[in-house]
Amino acid sequence: MKKYLFAFLLLTLIQFNGCDLLQTRQAERPESERSEYVLATTPQQLFRNLVAAFRERIVKNYEICFVDTSFLKRDYKFIPSAGSVVKYNVLADWDVQAEVQYFTNLISKARQGEPIIVTLENEVSSPQGDSAQYSFDYKITIPVDDKDIPKEYRGSSQFKINLDANNQWVITEWQDIQKENFPSWSELKGRFYLQ
Repeated sequence: MKKYLFAFLLLTLIQFNGCDLLQTRQAERPESERSEYVLATTPQQLFRNLVAAFRERIVKNYEICFVDTSFLKRDYKFIPSAGSVVKYNVLADWDVQAEVQYFTNLISKARQGEPIIVTLENEVSSPQGDSAQYSFDYKITIPVDDKDIPKEYRGSSQFKINLDANNQWVITEWQDIQKENFPSWSELKGRFYLQ
C-alpha cells in the first residue's frame, strides 16, 4: 500500500510543479530545407537537378551532378569559352572542386531571398547507351548588388554525360560557348571562383 501511495504522491507532485514530462512537445522545424533533387536516373533529371541546385542554392546537389571518380573512372573536363581563360587563368585547370568553390562563392554573394535563375532551352541530344551528348542555349540571371558584376550571362553549353556505377547520370565534360557580346558561363565561373 505504501508503494502505491508513494507513486501517487510522486505523480501529483510532478504534475503540480509544472513539469512537462507528460506533455507533448511542439514539433521542431527540419534542419535542412526541402529539395527538388531526385536521383538522376535519366539525362533529363540530371539537368533538372542542375537547374534546381541554383534556384535552391544547395552546394551538395550541384556537386552530385558531376562525375565522382569513386563511381566512374573518368576525370571531369571543362572547356571554357574562347577568351575567358585570358581573363581568368584558373579556368585552364578547372575540376570538380573548382566547380564547388565557384558555386559556393556565387550563392554566398547573391542577394538572399531571390533565386539564381538558370534557363536551359533549345535542347539537342544524342544518346549512345551509357553515354550521351546534350547541347543547350542558356541564360543565367543572378541577383547581385555589385554594379561591376553582370547580372545576366548567355551562351551555349555542350555536355558529355555518362552513367556511373550507381546507375546515375553525371556530367563528365562541359564545353562553354559564348554568344554575341554577353558574358558567358565561363566568365561567371572565373569571376566567382576568385571572390
